[in-house]
Amino acid sequence: MRFTQAAAPRGSETILLVDADPETRKLAAFMLGKQGYTTLEARNRAEALAELNRAGSDIELLLVDVRARGWELAEEVRQNQPRLRVLFMCGDSGVGTRVVMEQGLPFLRKPFTMAEIAGKVRSALDVPVEKVMTAGSYL
Repeated sequence: MRFTQAAAPRGSETILLVDADPETRKLAAFMLGKQGYTTLEARNRAEALAELNRAGSDIELLLVDVRARGWELAEEVRQNQPRLRVLFMCGDSGVGTRVVMEQGLPFLRKPFTMAEIAGKVRSALDVPVEKVMTAGSYL
């Protein structure tokens, strides 16, 4: 589904955004904030886990770059929070991207527009919890 920027879906949920690139992370956080989301930022696995320990169940979506084994972070987090939705993102076509795409997991390609990130985030958040809980392993 394609959205124009003016018609981009909005929300009020809390998103944990994990990306080592500060420019991409800040831009994504800005875009999501404009759409009504609360965004917590982390540069790496350690910061992401600290945010999850602090905010806990308030976080409804993990938006994570697949580089640096983002899928492993997603698996680890979902062990303790199986209701947490995950949206993977990446700007290259490396192994992590291929694995995510081959498995049909929610994916956002970088670079993205506000309409693209808003649409993918809304779609990931709208997945029924029952489906998230029974989706099984990422890898």
